[in-house]
Amino acid sequence: MTGVAPPPPAPIIRQARWTIRSVRAPQDAQSARVQAWTCLPLFGWSGPIPLAIAILDHLVRNASEFGRCQGEIIEVQIARTENDDLLIDVIDCHSAFPDFERAVAGHLGQGLWRIAQHGATLFWHPHKSGKTVRGVLGSGRTS
Repeated sequence: MTGVAPPPPAPIIRQARWTIRSVRAPQDAQSARVQAWTCLPLFGWSGPIPLAIAILDHLVRNASEFGRCQGEIIEVQIARTENDDLLIDVIDCHSAFPDFERAVAGHLGQGLWRIAQHGATLFWHPHKSGKTVRGVLGSGRTS
């Protein structure tokens, strides 16, 4: 599959970006979690922050392990939209994501499947410097 770019989000009202020099999946994920715990409470997002951080953790681990990023940069972007959606983007240097649909369906492990079961919508798309995997998590509000 060539990837499906996510639809354009509602206007972004808060955003944070940072990079991680990949060492190993556990350290990379820990670095992402620390940064997210620092910035997410300031976003004013009404959704479950621990769930958002768990999703970020898994996406960074995937980038580190399967994106073959050791020694390379993993980029993280988190944004809150006007609609109170949280966009979690993890960008790595490897442009392929073979069997994305099978991974989300739980046929190649359970990480992406669990993310989807928690209500996040997952997308990925390649670009000239690698690929972006995006998890979109709604706030869970019923307003």
